[in-house]
Amino acid sequence: MKTEFRPSFWLPGAHLQTIWASKFRSLPYPDTTKEQIELDDGDFINLFWLTEGKGPIVIIVHGLEGDLSSNNVKGMFGVFRKMGWNGVLLLNRNCGGISNRLQRTYHAGETGDLDFVVNLVKKRFPDVPLMVYGYSLGGNILLKWLGEKGDNARINAAAAVSTPFDLGSSTSILEKGFSRVYQSHFVNLLRASAKRKFRDLPPLFNPGDLNKIKTIREFDERVTAPLHGFKNANHYYLESSCKRFLDNVKVTTLIMNSLDDPFLDTKTFPDQKEVSEMIELEFLQKGGHAGFITGNVWNKFSFIETRIPEFFRGKIEIKT
Repeated sequence: MKTEFRPSFWLPGAHLQTIWASKFRSLPYPDTTKEQIELDDGDFINLFWLTEGKGPIVIIVHGLEGDLSSNNVKGMFGVFRKMGWNGVLLLNRNCGGISNRLQRTYHAGETGDLDFVVNLVKKRFPDVPLMVYGYSLGGNILLKWLGEKGDNARINAAAAVSTPFDLGSSTSILEKGFSRVYQSHFVNLLRASAKRKFRDLPPLFNPGDLNKIKTIREFDERVTAPLHGFKNANHYYLESSCKRFLDNVKVTTLIMNSLDDPFLDTKTFPDQKEVSEMIELEFLQKGGHAGFITGNVWNKFSFIETRIPEFFRGKIEIKT
């Protein structure tokens, strides 16, 4: 670990960090421009652009069922705007209340859309430094993409926060203790998203009664896996978890997780011997899941919003 983080005294535990950061932190919506892009496969993706500045561009990859309203997204956009940087949010297919057209949606191992957006940004802004930031499920997508691309990633730096390195173990953690509260929240979101999707485009398989799904693993078994060509949930987790791709990352990358994350099994966290020499691991003692709230009641902020820009700034040559 190369960084010190001190959680706010009034948010001492992992659950308070996680819940307050996600649900009670009040942040303004960023002033972004929405762009819908038609894809060669007949589907589309939505991008949300912040292009007021003249600095580098950061692509943001959100978490499970996230969108522009996610506090992590709003917070990072706000910081980039103050820095004079630009950003773009990749809204995963079928997220944000928008049903996509094809017999598929998105999942933790789907990296094709991120690859498309990286190439799009490079084409439009060929001389501007480009970084990618992903958190939670988005962190898994980013790290898997980096490992798949190797020397061909063609970005300046990357950062992943609160990443599940092993998807199967993460679903197991969410079935225990208080973490079941988070699981219930995500299952409700996933069921609603699937119902909307299947109402417009009935699946080519029988998912059963979606209302009876109680766990993320059950959702992945009955919906995610068959919808995306996996044999079952275990096959999906095996193929999509980022951990086995980490030794082929060729881009300077920061991975920041907390050891008290209520979503993740710390026994699956890699050590430096398991990852590329281009990866910097920072496993902080506290912070919850995508929380890392520090400061007092009157002056509070997420440590993510200082550490990630600091890391990016240190890895690129900013033209002034």
